[in-house]
Amino acid sequence: MQPCCLTRRSDGASCSVMDLTGIAALVALAGIPVSVLVAHWQKRTALQQTHALNQAARESAAAAHQAALAQAEAGHRAALELQAAQTAASHRSAIALAAASHQSALEVARAQARAERDRWLLDARRASYDRFRECLGRFRIALFRGMDKEALDGITYDMHSIAHEVRGIGPSEAGALARDINIRCTSVTRLVGGPGTTREEREEAWSTWITPLREQFSESVHNVMTREPVLFDE
Repeated sequence: MQPCCLTRRSDGASCSVMDLTGIAALVALAGIPVSVLVAHWQKRTALQQTHALNQAARESAAAAHQAALAQAEAGHRAALELQAAQTAASHRSAIALAAASHQSALEVARAQARAERDRWLLDARRASYDRFRECLGRFRIALFRGMDKEALDGITYDMHSIAHEVRGIGPSEAGALARDINIRCTSVTRLVGGPGTTREEREEAWSTWITPLREQFSESVHNVMTREPVLFDE
């Protein structure tokens, strides 16, 4: 039997030169029932469709799996970035808090140091002023009693040391007055010191040369001891 020649129709589908009647006749001659052939074709078509569906399902599952992996990776990366940002923010916050606490502690320490220094300076000035006034009082008593110049010189020497201390501890106004008083006492000793002058002369010299400066010194000391501690740096 000659093989069946196939041609292609104008719509692209393949078909036999013989029509369906001829095919059926050939199948009948071959002894194959038409129903068997139709069933075979239907089974083959079903298998092809099933294979196509399975392939599509596998491709869809693979795409879904890849999408899930990508989404999981993106979520993991975002979580890591968020955690890193939170850690960095917490670290910065901790550093800022520690710096603020340290600054506050420094300010408290500075304030305490200033207060302690002010108390020390106030006490030191009070002690120096009291020593100077006590020495000046001794000079006045010795002068009025007519003690010799050697005794008066000893007192003015002590007064010079204390006046130097007053100038060192400040302020400058009180230190300058203490220095001037010491110079005046030395001059008065040269003028009227010793038993060769009368008490009236010695008292007049005291009132003229020393009393005005003594009053200025007392006023300066009062101002220093009653002013605000912040002004002690003068």
